[in-house]
Amino acid sequence: MTYEELMSVHRQEYKQTSLVKVSSDFYKRTASYLDALSQRISENRPDSTEMAGMLHNQLKTAKEKSTEIYEARMRKIALMAMTSAFGSEARLDNATPEENEAFSSLKGFFTEHCKKTMSVACEATEEPMAAAPQAAREPEEAPAAEAKEPAKAPLQDEKAAAKNEIILVRVLEDLPAFAGMEKNYRLSKEDIISLPRNIADILVKNKKAVEVKQSS
Repeated sequence: MTYEELMSVHRQEYKQTSLVKVSSDFYKRTASYLDALSQRISENRPDSTEMAGMLHNQLKTAKEKSTEIYEARMRKIALMAMTSAFGSEARLDNATPEENEAFSSLKGFFTEHCKKTMSVACEATEEPMAAAPQAAREPEEAPAAEAKEPAKAPLQDEKAAAKNEIILVRVLEDLPAFAGMEKNYRLSKEDIISLPRNIADILVKNKKAVEVKQSS
């Protein structure tokens, strides 16, 4: 593990929603790198104050970035475990052994928790094709089902459009970093940025930003 490799993984991890490909022993190598860097600092001679300062800064940054990498990857693992508990397919090709173990534990937790709190809904997700044979035996009911579909489509289209709407806002104060559905945000005072409608509405409602009206 090198400082450059760690920074590269950090940049990629925050750019994409899926797990970045890393070596299977990534966490062990990271821990060894941090230990070796700490050892270099402890063995540094008193007359090398400039070098000692550089090493201290490098160690501090490396610890921060490695923690952020872990948190970002575990958020992705947790989300996959939760959706997998409801029947979605999880993509774990780039997961490390430690992350695979965490995924299995979290999926088990979400599955059991769902059964305890929403047993009917969870049973439905476990047998998604149960109603299919009955539908095939009763073709006379098909027109009624098709007749209802157009009534739902406009509402679904409106919800999708609202979700994907982008709003231009001006930030009124420095804000702590926060996570959106697709990326993390670090906003500073006077930033002018396009944000998804749901995030923009929260900031405007809490007087952290104002919407920028664009002239036609």
